[in-house]
Amino acid sequence: MSVPLSIITIVRNDRAGLERTRSSLSDQRLRDFEWILVDGASTDATRPLVEALLDQDVARGVSEPDAGIYDAMNKGLRLARGEHVLFLNAGDRLIGPDALARATAAMAALGDPDIAFFGSQMDFGGRILARPAKPAGYLWHGQPGLHQATFVRRTLHLRHPFTQRYRVCGDYDALTRMAVAGARMESFADTIGVNRFERGAMSSNKRLLIREAAAIQRAVLRLPRWKVAVSVGRRTLHSAVFTLLTSIAPRRSAR
Repeated sequence: MSVPLSIITIVRNDRAGLERTRSSLSDQRLRDFEWILVDGASTDATRPLVEALLDQDVARGVSEPDAGIYDAMNKGLRLARGEHVLFLNAGDRLIGPDALARATAAMAALGDPDIAFFGSQMDFGGRILARPAKPAGYLWHGQPGLHQATFVRRTLHLRHPFTQRYRVCGDYDALTRMAVAGARMESFADTIGVNRFERGAMSSNKRLLIREAAAIQRAVLRLPRWKVAVSVGRRTLHSAVFTLLTSIAPRRSAR
């Protein structure tokens, strides 16, 4: 039996992050959703928490080894039954108890698009930066919304799952393939999620992200060389500004 929405959480050795995500979902006034939990065979205190959540039917899912984050996300996608899916990984959370209600109402008002992008707050260990959703046309350059605030029609996503080809741009690759296939996309002004970033991981992945995004723009979007070069230049500049902002942004708590 399908449900309107599946929330998919990927976790490995992050009990504290999983607790934050669970608390955020428990607070939601909208209860018409399922929680899919995919644990990559945690070896710490995360494992018994995952087992308890699955045993108590708080969530459905698996705890087993995987071949990486995108393999785990595909497992969650295959387990899901919702009309739309949202990936809210361990440590990520929703803003306020009405976040899901606001998002689903906004989507319904526009006829339930295949892909819906909402705004996020990016949390760098307490340093918060706003990340509003971009217009759908922004996809030529990057993701209009972060995956923690992007709802995708499940059946569409199953036809265009994540690939293991990319290490950090699997989300962008899947979105571009769905767009090329004719997906109807809408962007919304509301900010619904807090996305946790590991500062060190972000720094080490910047060059890889630029290379992978350019490869996707050439292979999937078939952009001309000059446009790919423009995107690379924008990403390089944005990366430098982003590094500066995350180092000086004042500390404050996400709403």
